[in-house]
Amino acid sequence: MGIFSKKISPEELKTKLSVYEQRLSARENELKRKRQKSRDEAKQALSEGNDREFRVNSRRYGMLDGQVNTISSMVEMAQSMGDVIEMQQGLKEVVEIGADMGKYQKQLGIDTKQLESAITNIRTSMERVGVATTTMTAAMDAAMSGNQELTEVQDSLRSELMAEISVDGTQKQRLGEQIKAEMKQ
Repeated sequence: MGIFSKKISPEELKTKLSVYEQRLSARENELKRKRQKSRDEAKQALSEGNDREFRVNSRRYGMLDGQVNTISSMVEMAQSMGDVIEMQQGLKEVVEIGADMGKYQKQLGIDTKQLESAITNIRTSMERVGVATTTMTAAMDAAMSGNQELTEVQDSLRSELMAEISVDGTQKQRLGEQIKAEMKQ
């Protein structure tokens, strides 16, 4: 990506992150609709006893669920990076103030090394946020590639849908009984 090819201002980076966040959110919503459609189709196939169609749709559901989770994490990451940029801008002011305070402390005979150490600690914690974001992305990528997890998602979806189908069947039976009772009157 061209984002890291040259140094850009924090304002430009925030704008780009905002655009990325919007694009990711739109993609996330689209995938959520597709995931729901696959879930509904899996439920329909299961209610009809069509195991092959259930497997196809539940596999699609599991893959879409993984993509939705990954993109949701990326949206959160973009939001966090925006927060980090705001913090960085605030830290620039703090550093400037700290430099002035250092001058005053020197004039008063106070040790500025402690203040410099605190600023270094703040910068280090900001870098750790970046490392944590990278680690989180790698963990999400690794989690998406697990086939065992996909099977677990399919089994979980099967159980959930069977329960819904059972409830739907009971409700339809009650409705049918009510209709018959009203027809007799």
